[in-house]
Amino acid sequence: MAHLIRRTRRRPKAEINVVPYIDVMLVLMVILMITATAITAGVDVDLPNASAPPSVATAENSIIIEITAEGEYHFITAGDRDEVAYTIDETIDLVQSRLQQKPDLLVLVGGDKGADYGKVVELLSMMNEVAGIDKVSLMTNPAK
Repeated sequence: MAHLIRRTRRRPKAEINVVPYIDVMLVLMVILMITATAITAGVDVDLPNASAPPSVATAENSIIIEITAEGEYHFITAGDRDEVAYTIDETIDLVQSRLQQKPDLLVLVGGDKGADYGKVVELLSMMNEVAGIDKVSLMTNPAK
């Protein structure tokens, strides 16, 4: 006698397999974390350390620009601040003309404690974009 083997039909499962979705989400998260650290914004400026020795910048070998608490731009020449307040465009033009005459001049920016930080950043940005100056030092008082 032969035994008859009955085949039973398998019913499809009504479950969703979430493992591939988790793998995709982990890969996306890793990509996001890597690209988020690579994105930086800002102005490229060489900032001096506050604990560095005093600079040997003088009126002869540098261009010194001060931003007052009122947001005015002044040049320091021969140790004295010009009484003339310049606009940002006039300041950039003067810096460009002085650098064309002497390209090895240092550019120093000093901002008053009460000056609007946006004015300082705007000046640094304009120097980089318009005048092509990529090295600017910010003046500070020595650390106590």
